[in-house]
Amino acid sequence: MNKIAHDDFKKADAELNKVYKKVIEVLDVTEKQLMIKAQKDWLKFRDSHCKFEIEQFKGGSISPLIYSTCLSERTNVRIEDLKSILEDKNR
Repeated sequence: MNKIAHDDFKKADAELNKVYKKVIEVLDVTEKQLMIKAQKDWLKFRDSHCKFEIEQFKGGSISPLIYSTCLSERTNVRIEDLKSILEDKNR
């Protein structure tokens, strides 16, 4: 289960990078700078949030599963956010 959850996160992360690159391509210079900062901040938030999520399971064998699942869920939400930006820019 841990491996599957980790693999799911890796797939989501690859999709995130793909969509993020598409977003960057359609932004002007100022928007790019702001998006780069926003993405870095979001990554820090995602990682911190997921570390918080597993705190109650600290040391338990379920911790890796919870952590990878959290990363996947947060990443998938971000992918949808970025896709919305792309849709808005393509209108």
